[in-house]
Amino acid sequence: MFNLRARRGELARRVHLPRGVQSDRLFLNPLSAAWDLGPFRLLAESRAADGGLGGDFHAFRMRGAKRLAVVIGDACGRGAAAATMLPRVLARLEQSVSSTEGPSQLLRELNRRLVGELSSDRFVTGAAFEIDAQAGTLTVANAGHVPGVLRRASGEVTIIGRASGPPLGIMEASSYFDESYRFGRGDVLVLMTDGVVEAVETDLAEMPTVTALVAQGLCDSKSVHRHLLSQLTARQPVRDADDMTLLSLELLPQSGSWNLAGYQQTI
Repeated sequence: MFNLRARRGELARRVHLPRGVQSDRLFLNPLSAAWDLGPFRLLAESRAADGGLGGDFHAFRMRGAKRLAVVIGDACGRGAAAATMLPRVLARLEQSVSSTEGPSQLLRELNRRLVGELSSDRFVTGAAFEIDAQAGTLTVANAGHVPGVLRRASGEVTIIGRASGPPLGIMEASSYFDESYRFGRGDVLVLMTDGVVEAVETDLAEMPTVTALVAQGLCDSKSVHRHLLSQLTARQPVRDADDMTLLSLELLPQSGSWNLAGYQQTI
């Protein structure tokens, strides 16, 4: 299960992983890190608008030896103001994960819990993904969040998982739907919050600049991730930047060991 808690004024995430992984390690937000999780590699980069805490979040859970669930989200606002929402949001996420199965069901349950928690002018966007390495499938449900970008091993880049329902915490009766895609070795999934898109993009609906940047990276997730980070560094505005989170995920050529490693490049 996800276990998220506050520590020394910062939001800390304790990630429970299978035996052999450092299950007692705390992951702080903003976070720059890389994980090899059995057949999966997941890279993460986050920064807040004001250099401190922000309203972006992400979490993952292994649902078996070859199934990985990932959630990415964004509390409305930016910087420290948005961060004040996260203790409640992350607590409800942990509760929802333990009682649901599948992306759309997770979002419906999380939305139900947040409606009674957030004020009428507050909301959270979020997207939930589940990758099944054995079946070769990727399933996604989206609650008003930035869609994912999928780069095939062939080099083809497509946008996947556009919003199927409104942001979380607005309407209790909101519904969300699963979409499924083929996902195999050599494919790379890129997830982000709107701060990343707004830093490089003029067309926020079709995201042509983002898809072109993903296509320019080399074949693996590390290369794609580093190329996007270098472009963000060059393009992001000095002022008025939003919180930014970038995730990149791929299936490893062979099922690797469980490993957590620092990832040093920052936005």
